[in-house]
Amino acid sequence: MYSFLVDCLYDYANVAVLGLFAGCVWYAWQTVFGPKTAPWFSLAQQLTTPRILFGDWLSGRRLSIGSWLFTLAAVVYQFEIFFANSLYRYRIPWLFDYGTMVLDHILALCLLGKILLCTRYDGRQLAVAFGTLFVIRWVFMNNHEKWMLLALLFALAAKDVPLRRALKAVFTVGAASVAVVAVSSLLGVINTVQELGTGRYRNSFGYGWYNFFGACLLGLAVMYVCLRGIKRLKWFDFALLAAVTLLCNFGPDSRAATMCLCVLMVAALVVRIWPVVLRPLPVRILLAAAPVLAFAASMILAFLWNPDNPVLAMLDRLLSTRISLGWEALQTMPFAIAGQMPADGMLVDNAYLHYWLVAGPVASALIWGGFALLVWRLLKQGHATEAICCLVMICHGTMEGHVIWACVNVTIWLLCGVIFWPERQPSFSCAEETKKGKIHSKGAVTL
Repeated sequence: MYSFLVDCLYDYANVAVLGLFAGCVWYAWQTVFGPKTAPWFSLAQQLTTPRILFGDWLSGRRLSIGSWLFTLAAVVYQFEIFFANSLYRYRIPWLFDYGTMVLDHILALCLLGKILLCTRYDGRQLAVAFGTLFVIRWVFMNNHEKWMLLALLFALAAKDVPLRRALKAVFTVGAASVAVVAVSSLLGVINTVQELGTGRYRNSFGYGWYNFFGACLLGLAVMYVCLRGIKRLKWFDFALLAAVTLLCNFGPDSRAATMCLCVLMVAALVVRIWPVVLRPLPVRILLAAAPVLAFAASMILAFLWNPDNPVLAMLDRLLSTRISLGWEALQTMPFAIAGQMPADGMLVDNAYLHYWLVAGPVASALIWGGFALLVWRLLKQGHATEAICCLVMICHGTMEGHVIWACVNVTIWLLCGVIFWPERQPSFSCAEETKKGKIHSKGAVTL
């Protein structure tokens, strides 16, 4: 009981897997023995009938509650990581010691309630959701990588949710949390981490590490661009992004976040001025292949690492020793097809190498293949803003692991479009929110 209270995600992961398995059994029973919409329906037609799991009781109300459960889970997750995980944990120790335990239970229960009781699935969607969750849960039990499991739970729970409304709430909580923590560190209310290492001053602004503060700034910038939309960006939006970039560069000196903020600004400006640049098929194919190319490049550079090679040495310095650290980890960590705990002292900030080592090839294929399909769907359906933001986070993954944190990389929510493969890819656009609102008002939501 104590272990459940302190670290509940393991047990909730089992509940999620068993719940979706029970949902598959229930759906199969309803398909074969349940009442038919029409007596001449074929089995294939029955399997494409969306059903809310375990009966239609209070179906309209359950679907409406499900959207709020997702939003509450996202807000709780945001507050826990962006505020409770700051150095306020020493100023308010009970918040970190006991409050985060309560928040973990609320987060997990909201996600489970949304996935198991407040979502419609057809047969294919339910089978894919169960299979994906089963694999990731199996890997999670071997490596205890909670970010990966939570990312999948958020992607599953995002089905049929007005994502823009949820993003507004998350951005508000995240921005307020970062502002309070940063100002508190400047006023001396909480401590901060500072150093003058390589001739440059670094300040974590109230967080436990410099790069984490940089990831928070990058995550907020991505959220802001998703809410504004590239087509609506004005000069003051770019000025704000530039100010955040300068803060990231001269404050925490987070190289990965700073470079990705620059990429975000440049890419947004190019698409804003020249929107047709993303329409040619070769461009869309190349951008959709970015996660796979980033994975391949990370592996090849790590295997080829040689400190005497001037090109590799220069790249290693540019990437803050990510290549040499990856090579060292590949030499010391054994290959594990279903994941493993990281070795003591293993430091691999490159997300592609990290998940290859601790999650194995199957989970790695699901993660990066999922992102590749997401970028393809976003570009194909004209969601340039979300595609650019997703690609920026994919670039960030070459130096940090926050690409898989659903509280930093909110494009993870959009993976519900890959898992469930609806005709219309979910996005954060205003038009998408309007359509969702109209659908919810009619009491029937299906992807």
